[in-house]
Amino acid sequence: MLKNLFRSQLRINMISGTLTHCVNIAVLAVSYPIYLHYLGYERYGLWLALGAVLSLARLSDFGMAQAVTKLVAEELGRGNTRAIPQHVGTAVAVLCAAGGVTFAIILVFRSQIVSAFKFTGTNAEIAMWLLPYMGLLSIYSVVVQALAGTLGGLGRMDLSNYAETGRRIVLILVAVPLLYFGQGLKSLLIAGAFSYFVKHLLSVFLIRRIVHFRLMKLSNISRHCFKRLLSIGAGLFGGSVVRMVGMPFNRFMLARFAGVESLPVFDIAWRGSMQIRQIFGVALQALMPEVSRITSEMSVKSIKRIRSILRWTFGVVLAIATPLFLGLFLLAGPLLRVWLGKSFVDTIPPAFRIMLVGTFISLLAAPAYHFLVGSGRVGDAFAAVCIVWISAIASVLFYSLYFQQLSPFVVCACFCGSWLLSSSFLMWRLHSGLRHHAAKVSSFEEAYGQVKTTGSKAKVYESV
Repeated sequence: MLKNLFRSQLRINMISGTLTHCVNIAVLAVSYPIYLHYLGYERYGLWLALGAVLSLARLSDFGMAQAVTKLVAEELGRGNTRAIPQHVGTAVAVLCAAGGVTFAIILVFRSQIVSAFKFTGTNAEIAMWLLPYMGLLSIYSVVVQALAGTLGGLGRMDLSNYAETGRRIVLILVAVPLLYFGQGLKSLLIAGAFSYFVKHLLSVFLIRRIVHFRLMKLSNISRHCFKRLLSIGAGLFGGSVVRMVGMPFNRFMLARFAGVESLPVFDIAWRGSMQIRQIFGVALQALMPEVSRITSEMSVKSIKRIRSILRWTFGVVLAIATPLFLGLFLLAGPLLRVWLGKSFVDTIPPAFRIMLVGTFISLLAAPAYHFLVGSGRVGDAFAAVCIVWISAIASVLFYSLYFQQLSPFVVCACFCGSWLLSSSFLMWRLHSGLRHHAAKVSSFEEAYGQVKTTGSKAKVYESV
């Protein structure tokens, strides 16, 4: 009965991910023309440039959000629900402390950050004022994301998806009236803060409906949980470091070689294609906690179950994603022209098409990535992220320095090639990971046969 429940819940989690992401795409499709209409390419480009830099503030995440999801799912699979509030409480405490240090760094170096982008006049004044507030918002979003990750670990990724979609809807509902009344970039700041506050309250409410515990208790902070969180989060944190450095670098290079007005073009191509990818990507994220829960069982059935899930997910991606990506590739020009209206520029469709190719390649390897993280092989996941970003950065740097020019299309093409390399690596490591898990299960069953003499099944878990 319990296994049937989890299998049913896995389907619900994956379907909810796809449905809510479709809503998120609709919200994004509505928001872009509105933002460009009220702010223009230059002022919205300023917001995006600062947002790229402040994504570095999320380095204080330390991979905690995904680590919380994995460890909560693992403890749930073992029936050790008492450890769940300790993992969550420890993660929140670490994130708050690290966020305080990050905010101090932003305050100290904000002048250097603004001057690096060569902002002048009004843009420089706005950037100096806006930067600290955007930093606080970025740090707060990391804490909220960790809380939402708890829901995924509890087997309710669907509730986490609903909370995120609700946040995005609140964001645009608050931002539009403020933009209409001439609040400019303040509108996006206020709307963003309020939307994350709503998600925060909703996540805590939903968690307490599933597991009853007090989050704000000093006794929840555990050194043992801290070590476990870091052991899982280290590789994920390393991947975050590479991502957070890579994206600002590419936008910085575009701003210097192609002008700040090129940033919205790249952003539309990047976010648009990533949003299409995430129709399936969000659904596949439910694999990570499920794999973590199944692998904690240490049985032959777990091996068969994981292989069955992977075959099914690969089949779904190939059968459904292929015609969708192909259709969008062919119709990119007319669709973007209708969507953006007077804000449309001819450089957007080529960049969007090449980014679609790259994101499709990365999607094919997404099940492998989530299996590796869920089974604890975060080193392989980190290596895959490094391959993507280091190769893309190297390509962009070489092209810009050699030709003394850059364009959104070139940056997108660099990412396409880097995703091809990374996906090949992930598929290779997936096969290796499956063999490793089968050997681990065999060792566990041999050790568990002696459980009567060792005295405790928990000792067998630790030894294996």
